Amino acid sequence: MSTAPQSREVVVEMQGVDRLTLAHVWEKMRAGVQLEGPETYLGRTMADHPEHFHLFENMELFGPDQDAGQGPGEENPFAHLTFHFVVASQVFHQNPPEAEVFYRMRLRQGDDRHDVMHMMINVFQRHLAWAAQHAGPDGQAHFDLRAYGQTLKTLWPLKTKKLWERLGYDVPPPSKKSAKNTGRTR
Repeated sequence: MSTAPQSREVVVEMQGVDRLTLAHVWEKMRAGVQLEGPETYLGRTMADHPEHFHLFENMELFGPDQDAGQGPGEENPFAHLTFHFVVASQVFHQNPPEAEVFYRMRLRQGDDRHDVMHMMINVFQRHLAWAAQHAGPDGQAHFDLRAYGQTLKTLWPLKTKKLWERLGYDVPPPSKKSAKNTGRTR
């Protein structure tokens, strides 16, 4: 019997935004067709990421499980869009209710809408990681939507710099506003 600690790999599987759906929404946007329902916030997410337009133009080149050719240390753009979509859906459907309030309160404080999405993605990913790390012996993870909502509620009144500090950043990440001024995007 070994007394060495067992290494346990945590794998979180999340239904990503389907590439066919991305291609369909992109074509509708290019043709000037009105987006409806969830397509609306997916289209807005895509429009907010001009650095990925070349990928949207060539969706047929990627297989369903193929990455987008990102380099080491770079985030998969399809995973990034999925997180944007999930958080936008939370705001739109007010599930949890604190998601919509957090979004509205941060905009009222003057934060850029895209930056608010990144704040929420950061909090969501932390709760997702916690759930995965604390999965039961059967491997089932439970995402605590109420705890996630409470975290958002705790953070929404903070000044922007203080909020990012609370999330572990010494300096707030470059904002979408500042990225526009420097030509950088995220």
